[in-house]
Amino acid sequence: MFADVSGSTQLYERLGDTQAHECISESLQRIVRHVKQNRGRLIETIGDEAMVTFADPHDAIQAACSIQRQFAVEPVSGGQRVKVRIGFHFGPIEYDATQHPFGDTVNVAARVVALCEAGRIIATRESLSRINGAGDFTLRAYQRTRVKGKSEPLVTDEIVWDNEDSTSLFNATQNTLVKAPGPMMNLAYRDQLIALGTDRLSFVIGRGPESDLVIDNALASRAHAKLEFRWGEVYLVDHSTNGTYLRLGDSRRETHGTASVRLHRRELLLTGKGEIGIGTPVENAGDTCLIRFEIY
Repeated sequence: MFADVSGSTQLYERLGDTQAHECISESLQRIVRHVKQNRGRLIETIGDEAMVTFADPHDAIQAACSIQRQFAVEPVSGGQRVKVRIGFHFGPIEYDATQHPFGDTVNVAARVVALCEAGRIIATRESLSRINGAGDFTLRAYQRTRVKGKSEPLVTDEIVWDNEDSTSLFNATQNTLVKAPGPMMNLAYRDQLIALGTDRLSFVIGRGPESDLVIDNALASRAHAKLEFRWGEVYLVDHSTNGTYLRLGDSRRETHGTASVRLHRRELLLTGKGEIGIGTPVENAGDTCLIRFEIY
């Protein structure tokens, strides 16, 4: 299971290094405390993220729900409100010589948390099918998406820890998901050509190895931006530090001399053809930061 403190970059920008570090440290201590109280074990903390492990997915859910409930009502240092995103996957684990886990289960868990939004808990449906007995939580369908390194789409569900936010719930024993009609989209990045169809609900772009499209440039955040397919439309959603830039039209004709538009912590509807600059304006982007797209 991975638990990330959401918006840590903004905390540092707004509060300064010392106070922001206190907020992140206290948040991670709080996360680890709930993990240990629910028979979990801390593997490591890196920056604003905790990597933990459980023997039973039910314990992971209990810990995750406890974490979210405390953050929802109790601020951290200086009265700061912090949100956390949590994702997990259950499966066999391999350990290296330093007792650090690796392998497919870890990789899938990292991809799951990259899909997660702040204040939410998500897990693979495969993991949730292993739970015996009910708990004080409910489930709802989250995303069905293709991820790097997996031949079949990854199906994820949300664990709803706040019953006031329990709309659109489903029975966890039913392995069904409503599939929305959607457009086709082609992406071109360096020497990669990627075709996205109606079987995908989201596509993560970022520097992290768990991303669907890995950007080879330090200007990109780990999970920089996401393409979301919603009932016949495609939205570009920015989650980055440096922002995502968009220029619509055919770059060889319509966009000559046209400045790109910066998208930062917002989303925008994509149409037709265009170019996306990762962390830098399209007009200044080299091949490692430039993505071309076409929607039809």
